[in-house]
Amino acid sequence: MLAENTKIGKTVEKRIKNRIIYSVCLVVLGAASVILGMGGFLPVELSDYLSGFYSGVGTGLIAAGILTIIRNIRTLKNEKLLKEKEIYENDERNKMIGLKTWSYTGYAMFIILYVGLLVAGFIGEMVLNTILVILGVYALCLFFAGLYCKKTM
Repeated sequence: MLAENTKIGKTVEKRIKNRIIYSVCLVVLGAASVILGMGGFLPVELSDYLSGFYSGVGTGLIAAGILTIIRNIRTLKNEKLLKEKEIYENDERNKMIGLKTWSYTGYAMFIILYVGLLVAGFIGEMVLNTILVILGVYALCLFFAGLYCKKTM
């Protein structure tokens, strides 16, 4: 395999194996969502909308997780695909595009949450509090990600 030949190959293989683990987590979360949607383990009955929502989201997560697992296992077993993945992931342009995408998305999310916070007060207190909690968690994620990046980079 590529990993036997290069240190970079080992890094790419490790990333792919981590993605497989994350995908397994998605499948488990999807299964939990489907079970929730079917009314399993709940003392209350869900509305048809919530039942369909949880079942649909869960089915989507399961399908996406399984497809990602298959794709990543296929990449690990194929020397040519692994080499292509190594080149793609180590390309500076692709790295910069990824960083810029996350950065712009982060800014947009903050603005959208804040606008939602301004509007939510007119809709209801519970909506306002929900968006406020999401904004707070988002801010904490930004803070801890910044600390982590400063320490590791």
